[in-house]
Amino acid sequence: MIAARWRTCYDAETQLLRCREGRMKHVTLTDVAARVGLSKYSVSRALTGRPGVSEVTRRKVFDAARELGYRHAALARPRLEAGRQSIVLLIPRHDVEDPEFWMGLISGASREAEALGYTFVTRPLERAGTDAPAPRSEVAGVIVAGSRARSALAPYLEAGVPVSLLTYPDPLEPCDAVHSADFEGGAIVASHLVGLGHTHLAYVTEAPEKPSFAARARGFRQTALQLAGIEVEEIHIDPNEPGLSFEGAFRRLVERGHGPTGILSSTDGLAFTIVWALGRIGLGVPSDVSLVGFNDAVESARFVPKLTTLRIPTEALGATAMRFLHERVVASDDRTPPRRLQLIPTFVLRESTAPPRVSAITRGSRESGTGERVDT
Repeated sequence: MIAARWRTCYDAETQLLRCREGRMKHVTLTDVAARVGLSKYSVSRALTGRPGVSEVTRRKVFDAARELGYRHAALARPRLEAGRQSIVLLIPRHDVEDPEFWMGLISGASREAEALGYTFVTRPLERAGTDAPAPRSEVAGVIVAGSRARSALAPYLEAGVPVSLLTYPDPLEPCDAVHSADFEGGAIVASHLVGLGHTHLAYVTEAPEKPSFAARARGFRQTALQLAGIEVEEIHIDPNEPGLSFEGAFRRLVERGHGPTGILSSTDGLAFTIVWALGRIGLGVPSDVSLVGFNDAVESARFVPKLTTLRIPTEALGATAMRFLHERVVASDDRTPPRRLQLIPTFVLRESTAPPRVSAITRGSRESGTGERVDT
């Protein structure tokens, strides 16, 4: 206690002497690091809100920096106290029905927010654009998860709330954005299937308007064309009857002589449906058709056959979006241009792809009737 009082008196007296000399010493990051007994690297991480520093240490660094008069953007605003301000994540309620993918994003963002001292609130939207925003005084920042939540964003932007996008931005949109490198994911699948010898390819989706799905299609289509001159067929199915609509579209391609032996599905869930639909017409995976999904759902490794797919780093995406947002929240005069960051997925090779075999699928010969085998 006596030592603490002596240090306070000494600091005050030192500052007074510096002022009387007509100059104030410029406080550096090294001074703050020496005061708290940490490296400059750790002090910098604490001040900028980056991971790897405990909340206790972060508060200790902030206190020391303020005592010494260190100038930093993170000190320009009052320190946030847990429970006082919230981070709101906006997500359409129907998107929550894909729990594995979205819970990964939410988990990553919420853990990072809580480590930084915020209260984290997930807000499912019944109908995007109809929900009234929370009061500005209670919201430090907003994360928009998915393109379908964008229409609920306007009131927050008008109130000057910092925003981070967990989806594709519009051209020159003045918000930070983080998303998966979907184009690259589609490209690697095309390279894999072409490398196996497939020459008839198709991309299947039930939501072609979603930016992530459209990027996967572009990467798949452009790479197949560049590598082997292959024109990829696109099958847009009815989300209300995905299995039957895929079956009908597949049969029509076979009749035209364009039956695909290699397929990229926009999601793993849809890939499971495709396996079911192909089974209805007597075709197997990968014996007749090679199939690749996207997202690496837990069931992908348990499915028969085990599904080749791409694993998206969902927790890292959520955490990165939260760090971007925190940097905007604490900046008093933020002139950093809006940032764009893509995190690459991992290609997971399992059992659902194989070299094509000579098949009547590509010759357009088939037997008619639901449940009857397409000749192979």
